[in-house]
Amino acid sequence: MLDTRGLVIGELAVRENLLSREQLEDIVSLQEKTKFSQPLGALMLEKQLLSKAQLDSLLRRQKQVIVDYEKTVSVSGLFGRIAIERGHITEHELAAAIRQQLALDGEGKRHKIGQILIHMKAMSIIHFWEIIHAQGLFRCGSCGHGLDAPHIQGSSIYCEKCGKAALTLDEGAAGAA
Repeated sequence: MLDTRGLVIGELAVRENLLSREQLEDIVSLQEKTKFSQPLGALMLEKQLLSKAQLDSLLRRQKQVIVDYEKTVSVSGLFGRIAIERGHITEHELAAAIRQQLALDGEGKRHKIGQILIHMKAMSIIHFWEIIHAQGLFRCGSCGHGLDAPHIQGSSIYCEKCGKAALTLDEGAAGAA
């Protein structure tokens, strides 16, 4: 199972300039190769990327960040779980999307996990719609109709009743990370 806490602590370390983005990517890659057998913090200590005092400080701040983050990504977490269960993405792709989402959040840019996965070309807009539909009723913002079989074209999902774009995903918007 994906350990988003390790991703959060890594992002905190980068934001505090304790690690470079490249160092974080290297340590996350090492963690993935060892099948997440060690927490990210323990690996950063082992590789002498952080001191014990730095790690302790990050862990204290991480508790609050996790609470705040889980409030905002509860739907994204569900989205990611459904996407994995349906075989549309892998754990690795979800981990990469969450890392990108955290990096964008750090820059003040808010992007949905599905939008990031589409930009990464890990998921098609058709699969995106399947997951949104599985999460529950999605209504057209123009007419209020509950979408069931919308028309999908390009990066837009069109209402089958009024024909207007009910959702448009700007595939290039998440690429600045």
